[in-house]
Amino acid sequence: MSENTKRKIFITSALPYANGPIHLGHLVEYVQTDIWVRFQKLLGNTTVYICADDTHGTPVMLKAQKERISPEQLIEKVWHEHKRDFSAFFIDFDCYYTTHSNENRELSNKIYSSLVEAKLIKIKKIKQMFDVEKQMFLPDRFIKGECPRCGSSDEFGDACEACGATYNPTDLKNPVSQLSGKRPETRESDHYFFLLSDKRCIDFLQNWTTQTGKLQIESLNKINEWLKPDANGKSNLTDWDISRDAPYFGFETPNSPNKYFYVWLDAPIGYYAGLKNW
Repeated sequence: MSENTKRKIFITSALPYANGPIHLGHLVEYVQTDIWVRFQKLLGNTTVYICADDTHGTPVMLKAQKERISPEQLIEKVWHEHKRDFSAFFIDFDCYYTTHSNENRELSNKIYSSLVEAKLIKIKKIKQMFDVEKQMFLPDRFIKGECPRCGSSDEFGDACEACGATYNPTDLKNPVSQLSGKRPETRESDHYFFLLSDKRCIDFLQNWTTQTGKLQIESLNKINEWLKPDANGKSNLTDWDISRDAPYFGFETPNSPNKYFYVWLDAPIGYYAGLKNW
């Protein structure tokens, strides 16, 4: 292979969550990726294989409380366990990092500030389930009740496994907190939304996804279900809630005390943070 045909490739795998051990389902992906990375290196391509523990969110916070340690202690312990298990299977990362890092905080803040400057962040008042005993707003998966469509019991706060309906937790009948076992209250809170429905975002995604060779046709067909306008000319993309209320383990939103970035904002940015660390 000549020098001018060699490639520079940034390679990643899905970030394992930091509230439990690696399992065989994880390893299928990592072993396959590792084989491909080794193949690319044998070809002489410059490759960087980056991964990290996905560390933020309510489940990590609650797991730490259960073990009577801090979230920082929990993610440190789990990181070493994950590294040990990956090494046992000869997974050879160029950098195995963590999303709870200075690099990730810096990049997340920078991206968020750019969105604010572009007027793509808006504060909206939302209704949420609040556990009075635990003094915290509840994520969807920490609420169970009866499906508002079919009446099935013991269903989660975001979707019914019996009939497939999706809904808001406030739509559940007879909701119960999975933390205290008590009926939660409905309370209002100001949340920060990324305006994904903005025409600039839709135009960008339509242009990028339709460029030749960017996506497989099957993936493009699925994405177009969201991007193509409906009968009224509106896209199916909706604005995205990127904030969570304290208590929450994550990065605090700049200039917004007691508001935190939702884990799914900073987790994808964590790939670039790992690359920056490398």
